[in-house]
Amino acid sequence: MSPALDHLPREILHMTLAYLDIDCRYSTEFEPPDAHFRYSRQKLDQPSWYSLRLQPLLSLCLVSKRLCSAIQPILYSEFMLGYGDSWRSELYTWDGRLLSFLQTVARRRDLAEFVKRIHILPHLLQASLKALEKEERDRQRLLNEGKARARPNPELRQSILKAEARDTLREIAVALRIKEPKRLSAKDLVTLLIAALPKLEHCSLFIGPDSDMISVDTATLSAAGISQLPLRTINLSVLRTAEKYFDLDYNARALLDVSPCLETLNLHKCYGTLYKYYGTRKRAALPFLPRLKHVRITSSRLSEQGLENILNSCDSLCSFTYEAGGHLGEDWSEETWDCSDHFQLRNAARYLSRHRKTLKSVHIDLRHRGGNPATPSPFSFRELTALKHLFLNLDEFHSRFFMHRWTDDSQILVQILPSGVDSLHLAGRIGEDIPRLEKALLGLGEAALKGQFQNLKEVRWDENAKLHAEDAVRSLFADAGVDFAYDSWPLTRLSFYQGDYTPPGNFEHPYWAMPDSDYSDL
Repeated sequence: MSPALDHLPREILHMTLAYLDIDCRYSTEFEPPDAHFRYSRQKLDQPSWYSLRLQPLLSLCLVSKRLCSAIQPILYSEFMLGYGDSWRSELYTWDGRLLSFLQTVARRRDLAEFVKRIHILPHLLQASLKALEKEERDRQRLLNEGKARARPNPELRQSILKAEARDTLREIAVALRIKEPKRLSAKDLVTLLIAALPKLEHCSLFIGPDSDMISVDTATLSAAGISQLPLRTINLSVLRTAEKYFDLDYNARALLDVSPCLETLNLHKCYGTLYKYYGTRKRAALPFLPRLKHVRITSSRLSEQGLENILNSCDSLCSFTYEAGGHLGEDWSEETWDCSDHFQLRNAARYLSRHRKTLKSVHIDLRHRGGNPATPSPFSFRELTALKHLFLNLDEFHSRFFMHRWTDDSQILVQILPSGVDSLHLAGRIGEDIPRLEKALLGLGEAALKGQFQNLKEVRWDENAKLHAEDAVRSLFADAGVDFAYDSWPLTRLSFYQGDYTPPGNFEHPYWAMPDSDYSDL
C-alpha cells in the first residue's frame, strides 16, 4: 500500500472504498420498497450477482490490515444473501452462511454494530449438505450395526438441524447474556440474529414453507433482553402461499411489538391481518406504530377488518399502496372470482380519512380482486386535504356512478378529488363506458381551466383502452396546464419455488414504488 494511502484519514478512506459497493448502499439514491424481491439480472447458470458485487471488497481485505479495517464496516453493513433475484443462481452455495454470520457477530460485537440491513430467505435455514451427509453416514452405521430401527430414513429437511445449530446458539446466548440457553432451538436462529444486531434498521423476511423458522419469537427476544429495536423498515414476503397463509399476527407480531421506530412496512402476499382471540380477549394483529409513514401491500387480500386494522395502527400515514391478489389455490378466471373476503373501495376511502391531514399518496389497485362490490355506493377522497397523487383502477367504480346523487358524467372525477391533487392515474378496462370516461375527463379539464384544481399537473389513462375523443381531451388539459398521456401498470405476479416466474410490473414508474423520490418530504 502506498504511503499516501497509508496516511489517509480512516473516514476519507472509508468513503472512497464505499464507491466499490456497486448497488450504492451509501448513496442517497432512492431504493424502491419492492427492490428486495424484484427480478433484474440473475441467470440460473451464473454466480449470484450479489456475491459478485462483494468480491472486490473481499479481495481488498487481503491487501493489508489497514484496508481490511476500513472495508469491514462496508462489508458488514448488510447481510443480504439472495437479495433481489440473486437467490435464483444455481451455482450459489448456501451451506452454513447464516450460522457462520451469526458466529461472527457473536464473537465480534464490534462488527455487529455495523449491520444495518438483513435479508433472510428460507435457503439460509435449510439443512446444509454436510449435515445431511453426516445424517446418512450415521444411518448407514446403525444399519451395519443392526440398529436400523433406532433412526428413521433420512429426509430432505427444510431447516437447519439441531446439532448443526447447537454451537452457534450457545455462542449467541453467551453474547446476548441469555440466562437459559438450553431452551433455545434451531427455530430461534432468526430471532437471535435480529436480537444480536443492535443497530439494525432494515429487515426483510421471506416466509417460506416452514414458517416457524422465520417467525420472530417473543420469549426469545425477552430472554435476550430486547424490548425495543431501531428498525425503520420491515419487508415481509411469502415465497410459497399454496401450503400456508401468511398470518401477520403469527409471523411478525413479536417483531412489530418491539419496533416503535418503524417508518415503512412492506407486505407481499399477506392474507391474514385480523383480530386474534386470546381466551375472551381479542387483539389487533398490529400494535400501534407511532412513526409509521409508508405502507405498501402487494398481491394481497385484506378483509374490511384487516385493512382497518392496518390503517388504525398509526395516525400520520404519508403514503399508502395496495394491490389486490387472487384467491389462493384457485383458478384466477373472472367467472369464479369472489370478493366477499375483500374490503370495498368505498370503505377504504373511509378508513384512509383517518390520515386526511398527512396522506400525500394513495395507490389502490383492485383489478385482481375479482367479483363486484355487494353494495355499490358513492365514495370520495376529497377529505384527504394533503393528497398529491391518486391511483385507482377505473373499472372498479366507473359504471356504478349512475347510482350517485349526481347524474352528470362530467362531474364523476371532479366529485372524488381533493382540490390540491397534483396527479391522477387511472387504469382498467371499461369497455362501452369509454364515452362516459371522456365526459369525466373533459369535466375535470374544465374544472382545472377554471382554477378548481390549481396544482393538477398530470393525468394518465390506461393505454389498453384508447379514447375516441383523445384530441379534445388532450387539448383541453393542455389549455389548463395539465399533461395528459397514456400509461400502463402491470400487476405484480411473483411465483417462487414453483419453476415459473413473471417479472413484476412497472416498478420503475415514479408512482408505483411509493414513496417516490419526487416526494422526499413524505
